[in-house]
Amino acid sequence: MRIGILGGSFDPIHNGHVYMAKMAKEKCKLDKVIIVPAGHSPNKDESKMVTGDDRSTMCKYAVENINGIEISDIEVLSDSRSYTYITIKNMYDKYPQDELFFIMGADSIDYFEKWKNPEIIAKYSDIIVINRDEYTNEYLEKKIEYLNTIFPVNVFVVECPKIDISSTTIRSLFMNKEYEEAKKFLNDKVFEYIINQNLY
Repeated sequence: MRIGILGGSFDPIHNGHVYMAKMAKEKCKLDKVIIVPAGHSPNKDESKMVTGDDRSTMCKYAVENINGIEISDIEVLSDSRSYTYITIKNMYDKYPQDELFFIMGADSIDYFEKWKNPEIIAKYSDIIVINRDEYTNEYLEKKIEYLNTIFPVNVFVVECPKIDISSTTIRSLFMNKEYEEAKKFLNDKVFEYIINQNLY
């Protein structure tokens, strides 16, 4: 199988995230995409995030009726810090006969060499870069060439229309009680869960 892996805080998961997973699956002919909510992220202040269980539940609601997209709690259930290279290696151990593709935004590939052990990510998975009108193809080609001077990496670029929304903006909408505006960007069950649990 060809398996895509999409990680993130998903605080909350929104329609842009789901669209990104769908585009990667369709354009790169993946058999499935696994969405991985971050556990103990080294780059985020956990005190400002809702719990891993809440974020995982929202992710499950967001994709429960979408064929070929599923959720893994591999990071949420771990007591250690969540690093992508560890998650990818764990996924490789779980799916040793399959092809893995790590999905990221073009903004992430721009500083990929500064991630923790990016060469391990590139060793066990190919990279799918979702370019949402952020960078020219020429710029990305040069970036990929540069990365290959540091460590071998196989990158596929998928062009994707930009959806102008972020989890940060959605949280602000809830905090300002602009519920109808926030609802536009969320799965209905995710929206209801946020309201019922008073997450933001």
